[in-house]
Amino acid sequence: MLSNFIVNSLDAMNIIYLWVVLNKRNSSWHRFLFTVIICSSSVTTVEYFKLNFVISYILMTITIKIIYKRELKDIVLQFFLVLFTEMSFQLVISTIVYRIIYGEFIKGIILELITLVSIAIFSKLNSNNKINFEKINNDISMYLILTFSIDVIIFKIILIYDDTLISNNLPITALIVSILVSSQILIYNYIIRGMKENEKLKISREYNEVINEIVQEIKQRQHDFVNYKNTIRGIVEIVDEDKIGQAIRNYIKDEDIYDDKINELVYIDNVIIRSIVYRNMCKAKKNNINFQYEIENNVLDNILSYNEISNLLNNLLNNAFEEVMKDDCIKKNIEIKILKEGETHYLIVKNNLSNANNVNINDMLTRGYSTKNTGTRGYGLYNVEQIITSHKGCLEVKVESKEIILNIYFNNSSG
Repeated sequence: MLSNFIVNSLDAMNIIYLWVVLNKRNSSWHRFLFTVIICSSSVTTVEYFKLNFVISYILMTITIKIIYKRELKDIVLQFFLVLFTEMSFQLVISTIVYRIIYGEFIKGIILELITLVSIAIFSKLNSNNKINFEKINNDISMYLILTFSIDVIIFKIILIYDDTLISNNLPITALIVSILVSSQILIYNYIIRGMKENEKLKISREYNEVINEIVQEIKQRQHDFVNYKNTIRGIVEIVDEDKIGQAIRNYIKDEDIYDDKINELVYIDNVIIRSIVYRNMCKAKKNNINFQYEIENNVLDNILSYNEISNLLNNLLNNAFEEVMKDDCIKKNIEIKILKEGETHYLIVKNNLSNANNVNINDMLTRGYSTKNTGTRGYGLYNVEQIITSHKGCLEVKVESKEIILNIYFNNSSG
């Protein structure tokens, strides 16, 4: 039983270590070791009483869920994915180990130690988290759960009831597993590629209409130039000479400000950002809100997808407009900046508050928090924070001088 506990401890350590690495979690060692001890003890107990191996998997997933406080669906998917990866790797390595080493206990120890070293090397190579669970799309997570759980259970059943079938045909089995893994990766990539294409098409259709509106408005402004010229000529003819200058300045002031904003839109390369800014400009003009923007190109494009940019900006600006349009909000100013300083990429949204004393920053980032009517669930800023965190960005919220400032930044140097 002691030998089984040692091998099970190493196996549990490998599974949980790989899970932690792929989860981008800086787990404390005492939590990690505690999880390993609980899981290895559970597996050893199940084996000792000759219970069904599925029970050990259930106990391990429940242990990880309780200790690391994650959603059960995520834990199940991640557990079977890690388990399948570990079993596949060990199956390939065993084709070499089993030829040069004798003794089941020694074989098991060496196989687990090689796996542990390989995971440690992978952890160092993956320090920038390019490979992690967050890149798995939730929309097809159930497909992955079913696929990997079935694969794991089939292999486990074969190992329990007829391990010679695998041990006597290791090269062929390793080849089958390699093909199986490769095919699953290809299928997953194909599905994701199709989903991304559909997402781009959907966003393109959504914002093409807005782009056409911008073009039409610019054309209209060109036609309006003739009217401006005639109006100015009329001012010159009917206004006293000493008042002409001031009269013309007053006339063109408001139009110039709006025209400049419209003209500057043309120089925003990202079609999503351009469309969202234009829509909010129109909304601001309609509601007598001072809307300012400063947009640099190629700031968020290589960090966020079109859909993420859309969700981020729409949530932030919707919240800003909602606040300044309140009756008790005296000043109605909204400002958005997208810029880059060195290696740091910034998205800053600033707006006035109706009541600065009624803002709880901690509550704002809580799932379900809302400043709207009771019974309404709010997910705007919570979703914003989830997008930012998934790309290793930071969100700072400050309240000063009756203004709220949301400062989002991503640092390339941090990977």
